[in-house]
Amino acid sequence: RRNGYDNQPFFSQDGLSFYFTAINKDTTQSDIYRCDMFRKTIVKVTATPTSEYSPQLSPDGTMLGVVRVDADSGQRFYSIPVNDSRISLHIDHSDSIGYFAWLTDSTIAMFILGKTNSLQILNTISGERTYIAPSIGRCLKTDFMRENLYFTKKDIDTTIQRLHLADLKIEKVTDVIAGSEDFAVLKDNSLLMGKSGMLYHWSTAQPTWKLVADFKPSLTDFYRISVSPTNDRIAVVAFTGKKP
Repeated sequence: RRNGYDNQPFFSQDGLSFYFTAINKDTTQSDIYRCDMFRKTIVKVTATPTSEYSPQLSPDGTMLGVVRVDADSGQRFYSIPVNDSRISLHIDHSDSIGYFAWLTDSTIAMFILGKTNSLQILNTISGERTYIAPSIGRCLKTDFMRENLYFTKKDIDTTIQRLHLADLKIEKVTDVIAGSEDFAVLKDNSLLMGKSGMLYHWSTAQPTWKLVADFKPSLTDFYRISVSPTNDRIAVVAFTGKKP
């Protein structure tokens, strides 16, 4: 609860720490930090003159992917070795990226900014881009086996869709909770969403959103949700007033 911006949490593979984006109160420039929950320490990971957002570890845990806003205001994908954060590798053909999700160690799903925001897949080695769908939302999440990508589709109604990565076929999963778009995928492929300080759960066995926890007395409101790879912790971004 400091004065500043702390957002976009993403857990380490052992679930004992998480990365996040932070902006101090007296600046608009963002960096990536890592919080060790048991040592209760916070370490700065990036220290560049540009801004980095959306930290996510690659599936093998060796690289930290980020969206960087370069000096020309272009938004591009960079890959940073976990063992040496002084190095950052620009990945070609990732211009106009807003958000992303690792699919494999060499492919990412991208929210591409445009007149109509679109879902595209990039092979980070060959540079090949595959167009998947228009009018998507910012939340991109894989399941635990990385067989499917879940994303929001914004048509007349906003829905959560599932992309089968083997054949790139898309199917509707469920409607979102009205006014919300951030969700998380649990190990059993059930879903979590939040609204007004309440946490809701959805599954194929219970195909309506069911209230499972009321965090409003302690957190007020929250939105972004991240689940640890160990499936035993969640991180949410709480806020008061206008959503960041």
